Amino acid sequence: MAEYLVLGGGLAGCVLASRLKQYDPSVSVTLVEGGPDEHANPLMIEPMGTFQLHMSNFEYNYCTTPQANYDGRQVYNSGGKVLSGSSSVNYAMWTRGGADDYNLWAKLVSDNKWSYEGLLPFFRKSETHHDIKNGNPRQHGFDGPIHTTASARDYPLRDLLRSAFFKGTNLPFNQDPNGGNPIGVAPYTENWRDGKRQPAGKAYGLDGVNIITNAWVSRIILDGKTAKGAELSNGQKIFASREVIVSCGAIRTPQVLMLSGIGPAAELAKHGIKQEIDSPEVGLNFHDHIAMCQFYKIKHADKGLSAGSPEWKDPTYLLGIPADTVVTASVPKEILQPAMEMDRGQKVPDGDPHLKPTRGHIEMLPLYANTEAPLTDLNIPFDGTVITLGTLLLLPTSRGSIRLASTDPHADPLIDPNYYDTAADRAALRHGMRLAMRSFETQRGASHCRARDRTYRLLSVDQWQ
Repeated sequence: MAEYLVLGGGLAGCVLASRLKQYDPSVSVTLVEGGPDEHANPLMIEPMGTFQLHMSNFEYNYCTTPQANYDGRQVYNSGGKVLSGSSSVNYAMWTRGGADDYNLWAKLVSDNKWSYEGLLPFFRKSETHHDIKNGNPRQHGFDGPIHTTASARDYPLRDLLRSAFFKGTNLPFNQDPNGGNPIGVAPYTENWRDGKRQPAGKAYGLDGVNIITNAWVSRIILDGKTAKGAELSNGQKIFASREVIVSCGAIRTPQVLMLSGIGPAAELAKHGIKQEIDSPEVGLNFHDHIAMCQFYKIKHADKGLSAGSPEWKDPTYLLGIPADTVVTASVPKEILQPAMEMDRGQKVPDGDPHLKPTRGHIEMLPLYANTEAPLTDLNIPFDGTVITLGTLLLLPTSRGSIRLASTDPHADPLIDPNYYDTAADRAALRHGMRLAMRSFETQRGASHCRARDRTYRLLSVDQWQ
């Protein structure tokens, strides 16, 4: 029996297990993870290995239910299926978000600990900031487990693209987008350290933690309304004397809860699961920051401007993801407010928090590679002739759900993000796409890039399975 049982060895689960053990080395902590420990796998360690992880056994290769606003198509979703979760497989971008987001959360739950100021000590504690000389010590930490870098490599298109974004978006330069205000054209901050990944379990350390990998949770063991342990799919039962912490992620956590009889009665009844705890919100309000990608063909590909080119030779280029700039923008009130009023069917006051000009509704991320092209039917070669411009919807208002597909804990749940259900989301994305295209169509942008294809059509489920 453990004192603390953490279900889910992803980013959050590893941090929780590590900090519990660090706080009190005498306690026993058991961490259960569905995937393997691949911390030493070169694909996990090296930045360019990241592009080979989609659709591999190291990720949950999820597909959504048919999405009405994607013309009925099913959309690919990924997640880390290894110890340390998605921190072992993602692009390792280090982004804190805006103070307004946290302050709104604090207001909604009436608890100032969730405000930006309330969380700032933990932000500082998590990082070793890259700029020891000029970094603001009130905003950043300099002795935490995660080491950051920002625009650390001299990619040849950096100055040109930043100039294009300045012209196309009218946004200022923001030297520190992780200082509470992300708005502007900013250096791309990442957490590759000396060209190596820092997965959560490795960076924080799991010394003394009992780690069980390749183990699937079938259900949480309850004593009345109190969690006492968990049963694994192989029949093994693990108990905890103090706490059971469910940290299986936004998709798997509601699945585990419902398999345990915790959730809405009607959903549980569909699968013959006895309701143990009535919790009607389990599986609801799911939302996801979807990205729309554009691919631009480079006019001077022979100069080695994008990954895959024979002239992409500088060894420093391989020390991180091929990116150096991120652009965060707010959607103007005159665009967003009418759309929100369509959604709500009533007047939206000017002071609505979603309308604040300091909210980061849109993020634009240029990458010097055709990074997401394998997920499309565009047949774009990885040969250094194309770059990608991703436009992300950071503050979606559309809400979907996670539901059970079956009682099999290994089966993927039914994932319905309900993408672009709201007029506000559609208005925000249109604005972001216009900013992106306007930037690349400036004189500076057009001097090196031309549109390859402005549709990002994800493969349907039958095409990629």
